[in-house]
Amino acid sequence: FYAGVVDGVSSYINEMQPGLVPLILHGNHNETEEVLATRRFLELRAEWLMLMGSALSSEAIERLGQETPTAVIGRWLESDSVDVVVNDDALGATLATTHLLEMGHQRIAHITGGTGNGARTREASFRQVMEGAGFEPLVLEGTYLQSGGAAAIRRLLDEPGALPTAIFAANDLSAIAVIDALRRTGRRVPEDVSVIGYDDIPMAGLEPIDLTTVNQPANQMGRTAARLLCKRRESGDRRGQQVVIAPELVVRSTTRPI
Repeated sequence: FYAGVVDGVSSYINEMQPGLVPLILHGNHNETEEVLATRRFLELRAEWLMLMGSALSSEAIERLGQETPTAVIGRWLESDSVDVVVNDDALGATLATTHLLEMGHQRIAHITGGTGNGARTREASFRQVMEGAGFEPLVLEGTYLQSGGAAAIRRLLDEPGALPTAIFAANDLSAIAVIDALRRTGRRVPEDVSVIGYDDIPMAGLEPIDLTTVNQPANQMGRTAARLLCKRRESGDRRGQQVVIAPELVVRSTTRPI
């Protein structure tokens, strides 16, 4: 996902602002490392900052936005001084859950993205759709990493009773780990358990995986954030804007009617 965002940023800058040079540092989803990275950028006199899935507090991001033009991608923030570009996580989770319900699935589990940006919104939307359809939502705590998805599915496999007929993982990396664990224990996907992810990373479309997922348009999000910051650079306007981009359901071979 982040590679797609960076590609969108770089392509927009190369096309529209070829005099700018993008600099990239990885904060490792760690607040301390992100603080050091932003300080380094400011010491280099960066004209603006772009944060992807930031672990910084809202207050810290707001302070950065007041100091230099700043955009946040993939995390909602109420701010007048920071540009915010997000995917509609609630809609995306609704698309995924509704897809499974329309295929006749009733016992559906959701593996969360833990504390990751947008994860709780996706979880809340899953719960709302399931309860609205009259079914009990099964929620397993996970993360946006493959290890988080693997740990969650192992806990589910260790529990007595029948497995859910479908699993909605909070992102594609988690979903791929779920598919791997199911197949290693003799379960067929989608014949025994349907699996759906979120993001539509390039790996999801490869033939051995062919994952049904929700497309979070990373490239478009990167281009949008770059456009907003370049516009502020040209106009001198310090006010931030909020842009919500709608995701789309991508149906492949890991889901099927029950």
